[in-house]
Amino acid sequence: MYVNPTSRCEAFIRLRLVSLAIFGAVVFLLSPSSGLQAQTEGAASAQLAIEPTTQVNVPDHTGYFGDPYPIHLAPRQQPLLPQYLSGTTPEIMQCKRPIKPGCFSPSPVKVRPDETILKTVSGAGNEIFDMINRNIYQTLDGSWHMAVTLWVEKASDHSARWTVIAHAHPEEDSESITPPTSWIADQILVGSLATKDFANYDGKYFENDDVLYLLYSKRLISTPVAHDGIVAQEMESPKRLAAKMSVTLLAPSNVNKGFNSEYFHTNRSPGDSFKLIETGNITKIAGKYVMTYSAGDFEQLDYKTGLAFSDTFLPDKGDQYRRILQEDTKDVWGQPGHLEVRYLLQSQKADWPNYIADQVIGPGVPSIVQEPSGRFLLFFDGFKPGDTHHPKGDPDKQDLVPKDRRTFYLPLHVNVPENLSVGAATEQELASWITTVDKNN
Repeated sequence: MYVNPTSRCEAFIRLRLVSLAIFGAVVFLLSPSSGLQAQTEGAASAQLAIEPTTQVNVPDHTGYFGDPYPIHLAPRQQPLLPQYLSGTTPEIMQCKRPIKPGCFSPSPVKVRPDETILKTVSGAGNEIFDMINRNIYQTLDGSWHMAVTLWVEKASDHSARWTVIAHAHPEEDSESITPPTSWIADQILVGSLATKDFANYDGKYFENDDVLYLLYSKRLISTPVAHDGIVAQEMESPKRLAAKMSVTLLAPSNVNKGFNSEYFHTNRSPGDSFKLIETGNITKIAGKYVMTYSAGDFEQLDYKTGLAFSDTFLPDKGDQYRRILQEDTKDVWGQPGHLEVRYLLQSQKADWPNYIADQVIGPGVPSIVQEPSGRFLLFFDGFKPGDTHHPKGDPDKQDLVPKDRRTFYLPLHVNVPENLSVGAATEQELASWITTVDKNN
């Protein structure tokens, strides 16, 4: 989810977006011409085989979870270890395989900053008021690490807020095969505890050819329209970045007016919107690097799940991971005849492929996991239609409140060829490599 927007109303938006876990809302008017109701009624997509990961108790508000991120485990002899998920919700979820509806159960996970970080932030007149994106990772040597995002604010001005990425270690030395649940943030990786900056959140580790990288969200350009995208930074160790420039893996497009579907709309005037791609998770399939990512605002209909492909983990200079594109013949996105992104899941446009607003609102934070059986699953989160709030009992308005996000999984058809490169594939071929499974097949 996005945590660092910029506009004339920046202070207000920051206050709203910080409520990733417990507060904040976006209101949609359910009128005949706009909003969730009209788009749901216009949906023509097949019902997908989407299943809940948890058993949700609405009155007690249990079973909810935001930003599911699969925990990477070092290779072990036990191929049927549980699937673990961490995220922004301060819990670790696990499910013994085979994965089935509602099988995930939570356990608390705690993170606290060490004394050095606390002294540094207070010495700059700032304070840490929240920690999100608890992305847990076990490196190939078996050691445990976490990339955690810290929310920092000026002690004298709570509207001045920004994010930094820190490394955390287990509070107790652990050689367990199961993820530790108590952590200490000990080293800043990206950003500053003293100076406000944009983006710098959702850090996660990735090892490629025995080289460790940190993937994270970064402000790429600020004018004329701000763009935030996904970068990779080589590391000397899990606690230290290498002295190399970060490499952009995927960024919003500004070529030929770019893609209108990548705008982040937070009830702003048209000139205030900016473009956002975030939460890139990478899986290697048939020699290709497959990125699942999110675009848009995680509290609105425009949060979407995209796919992008690359033949190499780090693209060649000037290149990026390749999205799937489709001509917009019906003027769905405001540029008739223009190429637009074909998302894997979306709840924004009923006349665009893979519309699922009748099943999940705002599908995002996606990742692809292959089970030991060979089955591929997509994990993601979003809002369940009907399980959202009506402010002050008004049935014509609907809130999307971050704490109401649920996690889901969806089986995938995966047909990534080994003998065809990403660069040589047509748009139609690229779109056929990974597709969703309907309930009837």
